[in-house]
Amino acid sequence: MSNHVPVSATSLNLASPVATQSRVLPLGTDIVSEIYKQSVPDFASMALDRLHGSLYASSRYLQLSDTRQTPPNTWVGYCGGEVVGVLLFRIEGKRAIVLCEVVSLDSLQIDAFAGSVFSSFPGLRHIAFNAVSLSLPPSSLPAQFYPFSENYVLTLPASREAYIAMLGKSTRQSLRGYRNRLLRDFPDFSWTAYTCDELSAEQQRQLVLVLQRFKRDSMTARGKSADIDAIETQHFLTMAVECGLFGVAQVNGRICAGAFSCRIGDCYVMLLSASDPAMSVYRLGLLTCLWSVSDCIDRGGRQCHMLWGRYQYKHQLLAVPKTLYRLVVYPSVMQMLLQPLSLLRVFFYGRYLHSLQWLHDYLKRENNPGWQWLYHQCRSLRHTLGRAIKKFTWLSQGHPDAVEACSPAVEVNTPKELDVADNVISASRPNVIGTAPPSRCPIQAL
Repeated sequence: MSNHVPVSATSLNLASPVATQSRVLPLGTDIVSEIYKQSVPDFASMALDRLHGSLYASSRYLQLSDTRQTPPNTWVGYCGGEVVGVLLFRIEGKRAIVLCEVVSLDSLQIDAFAGSVFSSFPGLRHIAFNAVSLSLPPSSLPAQFYPFSENYVLTLPASREAYIAMLGKSTRQSLRGYRNRLLRDFPDFSWTAYTCDELSAEQQRQLVLVLQRFKRDSMTARGKSADIDAIETQHFLTMAVECGLFGVAQVNGRICAGAFSCRIGDCYVMLLSASDPAMSVYRLGLLTCLWSVSDCIDRGGRQCHMLWGRYQYKHQLLAVPKTLYRLVVYPSVMQMLLQPLSLLRVFFYGRYLHSLQWLHDYLKRENNPGWQWLYHQCRSLRHTLGRAIKKFTWLSQGHPDAVEACSPAVEVNTPKELDVADNVISASRPNVIGTAPPSRCPIQAL
């Protein structure tokens, strides 16, 4: 597209070399494990970015968002002398909580990690993973898991021309039509890409504030509300100074749309993309995402993570949803059976989310008042359960082990939080029930 030319093609100044893609190891592969207690070696931090390309697994972002004073523990898995797995985790009471989220793991990596952690920290009752994509579940240890969200991932080709050619014919025609109409009505329209070293920290902050306002206004127009987390926004801006990529659309010198991504390894994580609702007739939001993806391609990106939120434009731009699971791994069947409340809570909560999703999909096809009433009652049940569980946490004052044994890796969100889960600039949900691990990934908006 002739009007989509970045000012500069300056690459980001990354500390790590070209990323090694995360791969599924063949069955029978032996992984040698090593654990660094309360330490994150520099090579492991770099390997996290290379292997996962996830902002929510980056040790730098975790350092910003984790308020603990002590560093987490680090597990490193080797195969043939090559680092094939890195995970950060903490020990809380009698369980381990994996801090890395929005990562892809296979059964060999999970088995090696869990076996190493259980042997290094005797007495652990379970290990809790949050927001992980599973190619295969663990095979050597008992486990429970259920899907709760999705990360839309776009695999990027070598050039923007190749990417445009990959799009569907009708999508290409629509995009061309929207662009031509936009340029006809606004001849001075421009789109410019900036890397982190081309904008000052204050310019980055002002741009994000404008895009947040566009996002908030767009959601208000759709009857939704947007909660902007100031602390998390500051974390994102701190990352932006180090590895950010910005796209800015202007008309008559006024910002009318833009996008904000962070480069992790050789992957880009699209944290915010928004346009002025007054220009929605031009589908400027869709064009903004297209141009932002093209900027990522120009800078050698391998993948673009569009995160959660089910929107048609993600499918139009060829992003594929990768299911995110919550996973609890136990050291043995006996230990799992000794935690019946935790076992049942994980099971029933997983079935509850599955039923809620089924009702949501059914109501998209059928207009049935009875099922709609049931669907809304099920959503209200989440809030009721949340209040009931909070009342139960009084046990933690005198019997912390009782609550720990009863609390699975479950985070309960209110219906309001479900409504704003697609606001990716405020992705974390710090309110956690019982001793469940805090999650930076919200439940899929239904």
